[in-house]
Amino acid sequence: MTCGGNISQGCAAEALPVSGLYDLITASPARRIAVIGLVKNAGKTTVVNALMANVAQRFGLTSLGLDGERTDHLTGLAKPRIVPPSGTFVATTTGSLDRSHYHLQTIEEMPFRTALGRVVIGIAGEHGEAIEVSGPTTLRQVRATADRLLELGAERVLVDGAINRLGSASPRVSDGLIMATGAILAERLEEVVQITAATFDMLTLPQADEALRRALRGHDPAATRLLSLDGDGEQHPLRLPSLIGHGVAVAREVERLGTQTLVVGGALTQDFVDDFLRALPPRRSLRLVVRDATVLILPATTVARLRRRLRIEVLHPLNVLAVTTNPFRLPQPYNPRVFFDAVVDAIGDRVAVFDVVNGLAHLPAHAVAGDAGIPLVAP
Repeated sequence: MTCGGNISQGCAAEALPVSGLYDLITASPARRIAVIGLVKNAGKTTVVNALMANVAQRFGLTSLGLDGERTDHLTGLAKPRIVPPSGTFVATTTGSLDRSHYHLQTIEEMPFRTALGRVVIGIAGEHGEAIEVSGPTTLRQVRATADRLLELGAERVLVDGAINRLGSASPRVSDGLIMATGAILAERLEEVVQITAATFDMLTLPQADEALRRALRGHDPAATRLLSLDGDGEQHPLRLPSLIGHGVAVAREVERLGTQTLVVGGALTQDFVDDFLRALPPRRSLRLVVRDATVLILPATTVARLRRRLRIEVLHPLNVLAVTTNPFRLPQPYNPRVFFDAVVDAIGDRVAVFDVVNGLAHLPAHAVAGDAGIPLVAP
């Protein structure tokens, strides 16, 4: 829906420019913000640069994985470089510093080693050079690094997420996220929009009710992969070394126990879901509960198919602050307005959508009225 000019906002209030993204981040209580890309060339690096350049706060910057390299390893094309403003706290590896020839004013070394060397923290200088950012490789280490950046004086930390990995969006790491989607995600525009909307739906799965969360206090999901709750709330742990290869067995146990709610303590994979759904009786009513959306290690379109059969909820919801779009694709980019409007139409008025390069913005009515972003729900 378009209200004229470069702004789409549901026509509920006066349109605001793309700077609404920067106002949204400034007003949000989120201090560790993950920026995740659904595909290479989704514009994630461009969004990170735009935030650092336009939000009047001192940022910290780190990554789960590797970003800021000169050339896209998939397309062979030159990539946008990460250029942190002077004073930015940067956590990266010694190997990335060597490869990017960046002279970081190092102030601290973290007790983490990666394939690219030690993780170090420094302050970006005034030279305005590009840097390759590669951070720790585990969620616990990324969270510790982000917390340290905040302790050193960063007002907010951007966590640059690795391609096709949602780990940095986990509530264990960050308390807000920006989802970047791009036209290169699929061959046809309809497929791109479908995957983008399905991913947004997956990232915004509803939270389980307070009664269930209260019943699960003290439950250790690491010790019990699966927990069955019947209609009376009685708990029955299903002790399995892993879910791999046990989809049929779990479906049979669900029937035997009269399970109404199945709590999954680990990751949910495509193979398990396929086997489980095949063995589960049609029209069987069941609530499936996972820790958070980042443990769904399967395509978002599969999650959408699963939701047509079962009710899926999370214990810890994610805080999606905004979606950004990039019309780039080979051999010919989409018209920015056409691509942007297609994404907005699919997502609707649930979250703000921006194209930071082409100055396009869709601001839901509640955001235009002053409610910047989705209310933060702590894990």
